[in-house]
Amino acid sequence: MTERGPTLRIVAVNDVYSLEHLPRLASLLREAREVAPADRLLVTMAGDFVAPSVLSSLDAGRGMVDCMNALGFTHAVLGNHEDDVPPEELRARVRELEATCLGTNVRGFEPALPVSEVVSVCAPGPAGRSVRVGLVGVVMDDPTAYRRPPFGGVTLLPPNDAAIAEAERLRAAGCATVLALTHQPLALDRALARGWPAFPVLLAGHEHQPSLEREGETWIVKGGADAALAAVIDLAWPAEAHGADAPSVRVALHDVSRFPEDPAVRARVATHMAKVEALTSATLLVLDPGEELTSVGVRARQTSLGTLLASRVRDALGAEVGLFNGGGIRGAATYRGGFSYGHLQTEVPFENEMVVVAVPGASLSAAVQASRARAPVESGGFLQVCSAVDVGPDGQVIRVGGAPLDPARVYRVALVRNLFAGMDRNEPLLALARERPELIPPPDSGRDVKLVLLESFAAGLWRALGGFDAVDADHDGRVDGSELERAIADHTGAPEPRRAAIAAGIVMRALDTDDDERISREEAAVADRLREPPDEPGS
Repeated sequence: MTERGPTLRIVAVNDVYSLEHLPRLASLLREAREVAPADRLLVTMAGDFVAPSVLSSLDAGRGMVDCMNALGFTHAVLGNHEDDVPPEELRARVRELEATCLGTNVRGFEPALPVSEVVSVCAPGPAGRSVRVGLVGVVMDDPTAYRRPPFGGVTLLPPNDAAIAEAERLRAAGCATVLALTHQPLALDRALARGWPAFPVLLAGHEHQPSLEREGETWIVKGGADAALAAVIDLAWPAEAHGADAPSVRVALHDVSRFPEDPAVRARVATHMAKVEALTSATLLVLDPGEELTSVGVRARQTSLGTLLASRVRDALGAEVGLFNGGGIRGAATYRGGFSYGHLQTEVPFENEMVVVAVPGASLSAAVQASRARAPVESGGFLQVCSAVDVGPDGQVIRVGGAPLDPARVYRVALVRNLFAGMDRNEPLLALARERPELIPPPDSGRDVKLVLLESFAAGLWRALGGFDAVDADHDGRVDGSELERAIADHTGAPEPRRAAIAAGIVMRALDTDDDERISREEAAVADRLREPPDEPGS
């Protein structure tokens, strides 16, 4: 038998917001372990796994971490969207995660994240060669990619500098090679590969589109979002060390749909997703008798649902103006009695990224007017405006917040980021992106519209309950889950206790900022301060 050197196999995914593909990924991992197995297998997650998703809005990432543990992930790195869950919840998920969560450029996180890790890869046989492989992991430090000081206020060192410094230390300490997990834009991954070409592979994330490329001698591997594709990387060293001793590298992207579902993992996923299925029937907004909410004609005229959604996005993101493209509102329905999460899913089916952009008044008015130029002919680009905006018969904005539009003033506008990238061909917005690119937030710095709206409806539902003292039944200065459930059941008329419980969970997650499973008077005041204009339905 010909003596061979040690081999390492890595299965890598990134940006996994949905559990849906994990049962098939489990089968791919079984094959990776059993068919022509390497001497060691690593399973890596390059960031954005705790959030954001509808499930994480209910369980703060518990379901994802539970599934990652069941699949045997060995290493992970934080992504910028891990900051979407409260810091204490994120700390709890990192403690629960059985994989090593690397933080080469993260300082001050609790529990402290390891700067690096070293694993041994041993060839078979008593004389088989053993190599030490170092791993580092970094997350982007761009402040515009975070909603607040990241991860509870940690310090983020420049990721590439930190990765290179630690990789050099690991090589000096005897590692045969060093691998890097990264969560940052592809341009920074390319710069990292140029800055330290000894990385054989960057196990990368952040972009949602799959990519496989070489920068010099370094492979940069991104599998795309949601583990629909998994990268399988095989590294092999010679039987004896010589020269630079770099491993040979073979990389491929595998479509997990080719693999059967693992029944045990499917059952685990179903258990977690039952929370989301129950959410579908939860009432988010109670409409008064005779009151209607409609999206009929949303591509050609202002509608009550368009006003509501644009206003709720505005308030949840702290903007002055909210815009919502009519093509993103799809239900074409009229609602009476109430509006549920199931209705919201039907009306807003797409995962559009919402951002807040500083838009001059002249551009704002021109964009709204251009979007409505074809009316009454329907157009997906027809911009629904929030309740703070008055539009004249010619389609121009005439007032914002009750004051005449100031063409020179800059307004904070919440809208879909892709409108600046060519969606619906709104020329005034495209011109703003061309002429003032620094105003446009980078990709993946915003938030999914459904999660923004869910958060906003949660705050609105709280306000509709009649105030803190009305919900705090035992008057102890805190509202617990049972008090919240009873108040919501009374308000919405929920016939099934589980519906009220799910709605209560949404509100609790939105308002309970210190994660003690109770809402204080101070926490409730945050929801009370959010605007809810009197012309919105349900106010």
